[in-house]
Amino acid sequence: MDTTHVQIRHQLEAQLDRLVHRIGEANGDPRLLPAGRLEAAAIKSALTRLENGTYEMCTKCGKEIDPRRLMAFPTTATCLRCSI
Repeated sequence: MDTTHVQIRHQLEAQLDRLVHRIGEANGDPRLLPAGRLEAAAIKSALTRLENGTYEMCTKCGKEIDPRRLMAFPTTATCLRCSI
């Protein structure tokens, strides 16, 4: 795993930790649970794609996702064209 991937992994793991902490502090506030679950799922999916070596690849068309898009939205799974 290259340096960029290591940095992204750390960023995503920290984001997941903060999310879990925030949900814990809310004592299961039902308004946070659905959004929190979706965000956690997106983070876990991104971590899995990093592990599998498919992080930069669009899950819909298979083409490479623009690195600038991944920097702006580290949990994105699609290229800009497929997200529209």
